[in-house]
Amino acid sequence: MTDFIKIIKLEKWHFYLLGLVLINFGTGLITGYRLNQNLTFILKVILYLTALILFLTTIRPFKKIAIYYSFYAISGVLTGLFFLFGGIFLAILSSLVLIPIVPKQTEYKTETIKIYDRFQVFLARCCSYEVVEPKLYVFEKHLGYINIERPIDADKDEFSFKNNTIIYKYELDNDGQKTVRDTTEILNFE
Repeated sequence: MTDFIKIIKLEKWHFYLLGLVLINFGTGLITGYRLNQNLTFILKVILYLTALILFLTTIRPFKKIAIYYSFYAISGVLTGLFFLFGGIFLAILSSLVLIPIVPKQTEYKTETIKIYDRFQVFLARCCSYEVVEPKLYVFEKHLGYINIERPIDADKDEFSFKNNTIIYKYELDNDGQKTVRDTTEILNFE
């Protein structure tokens, strides 16, 4: 097994992939442009899988690099324990460990904007979203974050992007009496 891993140079591929993910993260912070969320998630999953394989091969005989790879194994074990046993302590630990890999949930999507649920750690406030603009099928431009009073209902809510603001149209539900989509808010980015 270790000969096969040396032949395909899995360790090199792992660190190339880590560099690509970190460069994507850095350019997203600095310029606002980054790879598409689906592509980024696939790269992160491959990164985790290669790290787990390399952890299993470097643990015997023990090498110092196994300490680095153990982060990936420990994060998987903590998440598995949380799903198996539950509890507040494991929920807090697993939410902190899962921040790098959790995919963003697409709450609303049009041709001009995508709205992702913003991943926040355990016991964070509700209804904070990230707004991005798709570019060339592979890239996204980060526009900003918005906070609204309630969760998005993709079938009933409508968002549009004009002049660096989000126009949010939604239905009000007052004690079972629904009104037509006449409530409009202009949301500014954080």
